[in-house]
Amino acid sequence: MIALFVLAAARVFSNTPENVAIQAVHNFGACAVSRTPQGARELLASDYRAADFQARMRAYLKGHARCMPFNGAIGSREVLFAGSLAEALLKADVRRSQLPQRIAFDPQRAVIAARSPAEEMALCTVFEAPQATARLFETQPATSEEDRAVSHIVDVLPRCLKKQTQLTLNTPALRSLLALAAYRIVTTPRKATP
Repeated sequence: MIALFVLAAARVFSNTPENVAIQAVHNFGACAVSRTPQGARELLASDYRAADFQARMRAYLKGHARCMPFNGAIGSREVLFAGSLAEALLKADVRRSQLPQRIAFDPQRAVIAARSPAEEMALCTVFEAPQATARLFETQPATSEEDRAVSHIVDVLPRCLKKQTQLTLNTPALRSLLALAAYRIVTTPRKATP
């Protein structure tokens, strides 16, 4: 049995607190990357599920108060923040026109070991749908454009899940997982030729 549920249907796109929070995390990640891209690269070189990731993330976040457009605090699940960093790095490091080619399957690229069933699904999805994935990253989070872009990816997802796997994702989590997978793909070197 393969079951995948993407919870995106019937979203209302307005300035709801949830949509504003999703966009704030995304914008904060983009701002942080614009100020300290190397720190973001070093953070993403580690596994966001690792025990020390939160401490490393808090260390990275220090000094980025300017990225907060108001006097407040921002909170996010690690995968959402890590995904916002990955997406911002992809936009900074890869030309928009080259992204689909760079994230497509390349037999010359070194093998990327998935660290979880969700990451395995995300890597497979990016390889199977590089154009649709790149188009997703061109949209603003929590918008109808994002939902339309996700609709082009949803058909690929069941093919990328192992049998007997169930996965429930909302659109922000799916986008983050795809961004992290795409970033891992782009940063994985090609195999050395003999």
